[in-house]
Amino acid sequence: MIPLNMPVLETPRLILRPFTEDDAPALHEVNRLPEVMRFIAPVEQSVDDTLAYLKQGPLADYAKYGYGRHALIDKASGTLIGFCGLKYLPDLDDVDIGYRMLPEYWGQGLATEASEVLMDYARNTLGLTRVIALALPDNHGSIAVMKKLGLVYEGTVEYLNDICALYAWNASDD
Repeated sequence: MIPLNMPVLETPRLILRPFTEDDAPALHEVNRLPEVMRFIAPVEQSVDDTLAYLKQGPLADYAKYGYGRHALIDKASGTLIGFCGLKYLPDLDDVDIGYRMLPEYWGQGLATEASEVLMDYARNTLGLTRVIALALPDNHGSIAVMKKLGLVYEGTVEYLNDICALYAWNASDD
């Protein structure tokens, strides 16, 4: 069941929809890959870990903030290939845009395609005036997406025990 306040968004190649608990096995297939998680966090050990992540992360965020990470679905195959979406980070008091997907989908512009529709949603539907993105400084692929989105480098910040590059869009800069 899709939460009532959460939209389903589309791009030419992707469907972005809210997660459900039933997505845990498919998302686990993404999160279990060391190459996907090497810049992010430890690899999740089980489908139950992924289900706990969904309950404590995106599903809780939908209820608390009215937005969260969206499941990324490849239109051609109907496969859940990762996520892209917004997340409020209380520690930084900022809204982050983030993305993660299976390696076979890297390098095709899909993270940018998905992020563009979510940035539009953040600005024009949610009325956000600032969106940030964080990446480890050597995560060049993620930083390239941030730049394509028009986010501007603001410096570094400590987040989850790492020093991250912080890029941001501010409505006042438009």
